[in-house]
Order: sequence, then structure tokens, then C-alpha cells
Amino acid sequence: MARHYLALNGALIFWLLALLCWSYSATLPAQIFGGLALLNFILHALSHQVKSMFKKKQIEEISPLTLSQPVPVAVKEPSAPEKHATTIIASEVYLEGNIQARGHVYIHGTLKGNIDAQDNLIKVMRGGEVEGNIVCRELIIDGKVNGECRCDVVDICENGQVTGTLVYRTLAVKKGGLFAGQAEVIKPQPEATNIVGFLTETADEQAKKSQHAAG
Repeated sequence: MARHYLALNGALIFWLLALLCWSYSATLPAQIFGGLALLNFILHALSHQVKSMFKKKQIEEISPLTLSQPVPVAVKEPSAPEKHATTIIASEVYLEGNIQARGHVYIHGTLKGNIDAQDNLIKVMRGGEVEGNIVCRELIIDGKVNGECRCDVVDICENGQVTGTLVYRTLAVKKGGLFAGQAEVIKPQPEATNIVGFLTETADEQAKKSQHAAG
């Protein structure tokens, strides 16, 4: 039997005893049991009221501790590569216009226009199409490109198709990749030298000097 309902159950028991005594005409015992039943009812009501007040006070004491002020969180400053967001043209998207990107560019859909991502990567994914000129550091083609591509590194994958002009330093065409058009290799820049007016002797000049020394 739970202690919470002890007084209530005692009141019911005393009330039943009072009724039983009253039915047998025992007036005095009936009054005693009736008084005890009333007393237990009063005790039950008081205990319930005290517990309610105690719980309310407990909540008021705990709530200021639990509902504390939010602690400010320091936001990490994005690094330089993160600031240059990647440009993505999703599949089934048709875009007409030029793109000048400061980050990498991924083409899943169709673009009709030029792309300028001077120092970054451009990747034409499988199913992607570009009709226009491309300028970038590295170009990976697994879709279709029609135009002039000027890049340091060009990689034509198995499903890549390029029609137009390629201007590159390094070119790789995997099995299955197609290229139709003109290709031009970017010549390496001559190394600078601090020697001014340095002339190499030709073979004829060296031969003349040898004959003059012999004579």
C-alpha cells in the first residue's frame, strides 16, 4: 500500500466500521469510527496540499539554475580556400551566360557561355555540356565541350568529347575520350639569365681560330 494513500484508505476503513456499528445500533463505536474516518480525510487533504506547495517551491528554486543565459559561441573565421565558394551547375539545369569564378567549377548540367576560373579547377561531369570558351588552371572533361579551352592541364576522360581548340601545357586523353579540332602547346617561358652580351662561338669560328693558331 502506497504511503500517499494511507490516510485515505484508513478513512475508508473507519467509515465502513462506523456504518457497520451503526447498523447494529452500537452508537458510541459508530461515532468513534466516524470521527476517525473524518480525521483521516482531513489528514489526507492536508498532506496533499503540503506536497503540492513543496513541489511548487522546489520548481521555483531549481528553475533559475536550469534556465541559465546562453553561452556565446565563437564563430570560426573561414580560411582563404573556404571563402572562395565552389560553383556547381546541377544536372537538368540550363544556364546561358558567362561565369567568372574565384573557386572551382563543376558542370553537371548545360552551360552556354564562357567560364573564367583562372587559377582553379573546372570539371565537366558526365552528362554535362559546355558551349563556350574555358580558361582555367586544370580542366577535367567527362562530358561535352565545344569551344576554345586554354588551360595548363587538360584531362579528357573516358566519356569526354571536345570539339574546338585546345591550348595547353599538359594533355591526357584516356581510352574512349574524343578530341576533334586544333591543339596548341603553350611554350615554356625562357629562363632568365643575369649574363649580358654572352655569345657562343659557332663551329666555323672555332675552326678558323684553330687554323690561325696552326699557321
